[in-house]
Amino acid sequence: MIKFTRAGFAVGVLALSAVGAAQAGDPPPVAMRPYISESLMYTIADHSRESNNGVGGNIGGGIPLNQFLNLEVSGAFSHFNANSDAGSDPWSEYTAKVDTQFFFSRNPEFAPYFGVGLGYDREKLKNNGAEGGSDGAFMVDAGVGAIHYFQVFKTDFGVRGDVRYRWADTEGSKYTLPAGRSIGTLGEPVFSLGLLIPLCFGCSEVAQVTPIVPPVIPPTPTPTPSAVNPNVRFEDVHFAFDKYNLTGYAQASLDGDVTTINKLSGSYPGLKVDVSGHTDWIGTDAYNQALSERRATAVKDYLVRKGVDAGRIRTYAYGESQPVAPNTTAEGRALNRRAEISTKGE
Repeated sequence: MIKFTRAGFAVGVLALSAVGAAQAGDPPPVAMRPYISESLMYTIADHSRESNNGVGGNIGGGIPLNQFLNLEVSGAFSHFNANSDAGSDPWSEYTAKVDTQFFFSRNPEFAPYFGVGLGYDREKLKNNGAEGGSDGAFMVDAGVGAIHYFQVFKTDFGVRGDVRYRWADTEGSKYTLPAGRSIGTLGEPVFSLGLLIPLCFGCSEVAQVTPIVPPVIPPTPTPTPSAVNPNVRFEDVHFAFDKYNLTGYAQASLDGDVTTINKLSGSYPGLKVDVSGHTDWIGTDAYNQALSERRATAVKDYLVRKGVDAGRIRTYAYGESQPVAPNTTAEGRALNRRAEISTKGE
């Protein structure tokens, strides 16, 4: 029990440290905020317990270390009732662990991960109401889970589901058991479902679901017959989080680009139109690469529908590799979700 108390103290220290971090500077994206976690647990009992399956709860705190990795400290309690078989006894279990979660994506809608935890497991057995022995043991678990974020009162909360297989190095000699019974190491599947509470109340990732309308930039002047420079850089097209469809604002901007491109092509038959797609940093490199390709293609398709020769258009995709603003703020990420358009005389 002392060990469990120390684990709770460590969780408290982590939470207080995270509060300080959350209050400094701009709020980080929803999936990158320090948090408190609480969950319900269901454990499929190892056969050597000879008991019913266990139910319990877990509480802890965590902090994202980078785009792919979370570090979490937690403590848990589970109780295993005796079943109807003769000789069955109840168990109490206390655990404390340090957990790491390796994320495949930071998409707020669905953020899957692989988790590995190391810690301490305390098992207590009752024999007909009397102490039947206890043992403290090293434990390790591993499994998968996912987080979905949702907004309540302008604060982003997360609901998390997790499935682990836990192994605890318990010693059978530590328990007083009826003749013929023995207990070895415990190997058990553990299911949990719970809530992540961000340490940044009032913060929300509105910019990830609502497009930020970029500032109005004066359109590029239409070239006159005497113009000699075919190299034009147009206003960027911006996208909502995880989207590649064009907003009404973007379409209106592209309509003006089409007029300019077609006039330039009359003077420069070899004119080329370069379209490059970009993303913010939320998500894996591979996913963002594919998303940037879809954004560039969406712009190209619109230009072609409006009358630009498809043979003039060259598309490029850079994923998250070329940000124009910091990805640590909602405004910066909105600017990075873009397609750039320019012409070159060739």
